[in-house]
Amino acid sequence: MPNFKHVILDDGSSFQFESNDLQFLRDLGNKINAQDPRGTQFPMFVIKQKVKVYGDSSYCSEKERREDYDGEVCEKCQRILDEGGYLPEDCNDCDDECFVYFNWEDQIVENCGSFFTAEAAQQHIDQNYYHYTKPFTYAIGSWRNYELQNVLEILSKFGTGLEAISQYK
Repeated sequence: MPNFKHVILDDGSSFQFESNDLQFLRDLGNKINAQDPRGTQFPMFVIKQKVKVYGDSSYCSEKERREDYDGEVCEKCQRILDEGGYLPEDCNDCDDECFVYFNWEDQIVENCGSFFTAEAAQQHIDQNYYHYTKPFTYAIGSWRNYELQNVLEILSKFGTGLEAISQYK
């Protein structure tokens, strides 16, 4: 049977928490207070991953072989093909048309939401790494997002022993 805590507000109204809900809020508040804010006040955390952005050879710093190229390759690469080998990703003797050019860029993963703690974001990466390319956690600020700032401030107070919820029946 769950253990409920009744909370009485200043206006006399009340609501109830299950004890484990209250403990969760305290633990989350402690984690928020203890984590590195990464140079921003009220950080939230998202997952970013590396993505290939294709472009022109004058703009891009990396290249790879085009999978759909049906043209001719240089003699050295043709020998490799004739022997049943795999073509190298980079060959200075092949035509530029054999390759596509790209840069690795950071992109926010949009389908996994955001996290109150860097720890939770890292746990998500650890459990779902196979969905992403070179994933990492990234702190985003809540600058001028007053709703989110208030929520984070309230959660942080739970970790320091919030006085307003200490009036239990």
